[in-house]
Amino acid sequence: MFRHACATHMLENGADVRFIQALLGHANLGTTEIYTRVAIVKLKQVHEATHPARLHDPCAGEQA
Repeated sequence: MFRHACATHMLENGADVRFIQALLGHANLGTTEIYTRVAIVKLKQVHEATHPARLHDPCAGEQA
């Protein structure tokens, strides 16, 4: 659990996946890529919350 949490936090904060692979001792990059799925979910959440198209209300400038 500690290894998973550490790798996920490192990836979320910009560590290269190859560095994490070496740190964890994974022979296959596919094993390390499991951690990228967690980071992608977080990235999508941030994107949805902060994307300008989502923040812009197209009706805000119209008058009734």
